[in-house]
Order: sequence, then C-alpha cells, then structure tokens
Amino acid sequence: MMVYIGQTASKALIRRLIGYGFGECVQPDEWPPRRHPWFLDNAAYRAWANKEEWNPAPFEYVLGACKSWPPDFVIAPDVVAGGADSMALSLSWVSRIPYPAYLAVQDGMTEANVAAALPRFAGLFVGGSLPWKIRGAHHWVNLAHKHGKPCHIGRVGTARRVRWAKRIGADSIDSCLPLWAEDKLQGFVRALKDTQMELGVAQCGEQHI
Repeated sequence: MMVYIGQTASKALIRRLIGYGFGECVQPDEWPPRRHPWFLDNAAYRAWANKEEWNPAPFEYVLGACKSWPPDFVIAPDVVAGGADSMALSLSWVSRIPYPAYLAVQDGMTEANVAAALPRFAGLFVGGSLPWKIRGAHHWVNLAHKHGKPCHIGRVGTARRVRWAKRIGADSIDSCLPLWAEDKLQGFVRALKDTQMELGVAQCGEQHI
C-alpha cells in the first residue's frame, strides 16, 4: 500500500519521510512538491472545510506547470458529499487533465453510476463524509479492482484507519495527521509495520495450506 503524506517545510522531517518511502500529497497552492513521488489534490475538501468557494485557478496552473515533474495521479475536481453534482463536475474536467485522473466518489453516488464513468478515469479516490467513507469504502475498492484500476482512500491518518485501509485492500492512502506531532507519526509508522507483518503471516500460512 502506497502512502502519501502532506507537505512539510522541515528538512529533517522531509528526510525522514523519504526514508520511510512516503510520497507527498500536494495542494495546488503548495506547488512545487518537496518530495517524490507525489499526487495532486484539487483542494476542494480544504475549501469545503473552510466554508469557501473552490477556486480552480491554482489547480489549472499546476496542471500546466508540472510537465517536467508529473504526478502519480490527479484528483479530478469534485464536490464534497455532492453526489450527482460532484460526478458532473468531475466528468466535465477529466478530459482537461493530462495525467492519470482519479474520480472522487462522494456521498450520494451509486455503484452503477460510478461503474459507468470509471472507464474515463485511471482510478478511484474515496472521499466523502467520514461516516459514509468508513461504511462503504470496501465496496469502492472492490469496484475499482473489478475494473482493473487502483483505489485510493483519502484522510487515513490514525493507526486504526491505516489497518482498516490495508485490510480492505486499498492501493494507496494519504494523510496530514502524521505531520502534527511525533507521536502521531510514530503511531502511523507502527500501524503500517503491523499490517505488513500481518500480511506476511497470512502469506506464510497460505503456503502451508
């Protein structure tokens, strides 16, 4: 499972995150990235959380500026918990994104509608409200994999959620929580190691079945 952590200006912390193999989640106003690999968020969640209208200009600027340092993927513009409105917005943008574009699934979307749109996208990004995400993320992971595409889950910062994301088969996750304090970073890293050990034990057991 690939991990992307938000951006930090601390050189010491950057070295540690690189050592852990963590990529970077970049907001448009944080261009350029400080680590590689990286993916581009569209900042819709940040605008929603701050009760602000989303401004597409910084997002468009980065799409044009990152040709020499392309992202792993880009989250197509979306509407948090926006259902059909979010789907319509993402579909209106996908042809304008010259990199692998992920469709953000949101509260109110159905598996049938997402499956119909999925051929136009490189993967799925599980967004939405937290209760909705926790309740249904495994369905979106399964749907993406059924279509041969990866599934990323956003805002997976606690140890418990890291283990959950690994258990349901997420291909990648992101969070800024490990940047907040040393204990949060250490708990995050331990959870990742725990899931790797659990996976190793499972695989070892399967060899003897």
